[in-house]
Amino acid sequence: MLIKRLKSCFLCFLFSFFFLFYGKGQFLLYALQDWAVVDQPWSWVFPRDHGNHPEFQTEWWYFTGNLYGPQQEPFGFQWTLFRQGIFSSQPPRTTRWALRDIYFAHFALSDIPKKKFYAFEKADRGALKLAGITIGDMGGWIRGWELKSFGSPKKRFHIYAQEEAIAIDLDLEPLKPPVLHGENGLSRKADQKGAASYYYSFSRLQTEGLIRISNKSWNVKGTSWFDHEFTTNSLGKNEVGWDWFAIQLDNGEELMLYCLRTKDGDFDHNSGGTWIGKEETRKLTLNDFIISRTAFWKSPHTGAIYPSGWKIKLLDPSIEIEIKPKMADQELVLNQLGFLAYWEGAVSVKGKKGENPVHGEGYVELTGYAAPLQDYLGYSFKKSESSLLK
Repeated sequence: MLIKRLKSCFLCFLFSFFFLFYGKGQFLLYALQDWAVVDQPWSWVFPRDHGNHPEFQTEWWYFTGNLYGPQQEPFGFQWTLFRQGIFSSQPPRTTRWALRDIYFAHFALSDIPKKKFYAFEKADRGALKLAGITIGDMGGWIRGWELKSFGSPKKRFHIYAQEEAIAIDLDLEPLKPPVLHGENGLSRKADQKGAASYYYSFSRLQTEGLIRISNKSWNVKGTSWFDHEFTTNSLGKNEVGWDWFAIQLDNGEELMLYCLRTKDGDFDHNSGGTWIGKEETRKLTLNDFIISRTAFWKSPHTGAIYPSGWKIKLLDPSIEIEIKPKMADQELVLNQLGFLAYWEGAVSVKGKKGENPVHGEGYVELTGYAAPLQDYLGYSFKKSESSLLK
């Protein structure tokens, strides 16, 4: 435990040091340059846009899924790689240690039969091949955790992570083309200029591979979801977090909703989502659905109180579903780059579409309940950069 804390403190010191100095003592005036802003339509080209967009400050590649072992043992997983830009343009590289971005990653595994949740994080520099994302297609790595892509035009992905005695080694194949959220992929998050992201998903990926917990392994199969977003300033000043839903119904349709919570507890009017039906994909606004919370769970780790059950009603198409966590405790508590706690977990779904019963599963993400999200990485970086002007 002491060694882990020392490593964490050392990493934080390194990142703080390189915020202030670059190479041979060069002051980071580059950090004050402008980043690209999300305010215009994006010309999407795949597979190019699966890769890195370094002109934007923040970007993430995100997989979640529900998996089953040979005896239908249920598991859930999350694998996410984040890029946080420090420079809006690349300074002259006088050393291999030159810093432009830092990367951090989250990996979680839910052992639902045993009600055990495992979560891990990594952080490193985008230099010396310690961490990075390719440009032109999807490929990434951070100290042994890997994301790879194969095939054209039919795309397949591979993700791998191992930490302590927990591991996933999965192949994922999209069953549908990418879905562009918002206005052709421009997903607005608040009213101020630039408070938006470019956002698309693979809403259903056939998944199979291997998971390991301690000395036991399972061959698993299931269904996953993939999100990719890039932005510079996505949250509004009054927003503290979000409730995000990725639902896969057994009739082959999907639903994504994001509810942006404000300081007073309401949902910002920019909240919305996407209905991915058999015949059409529709943008949803806050007026198109109703969400009610049916249960709550208090974390024994942080004391945060999270919603732990929901009813969602869509007006068109007519859908009513009930969502419940497959296990209550799926909270990630992370400390490597400052305190961050959020709930990210596998859920089950039942309800009806019209008069026909539907079932399904998915993932829910709940941020900003343990502490406002602005207190974490993206906003602290912006404050660090602005302090250079004082």
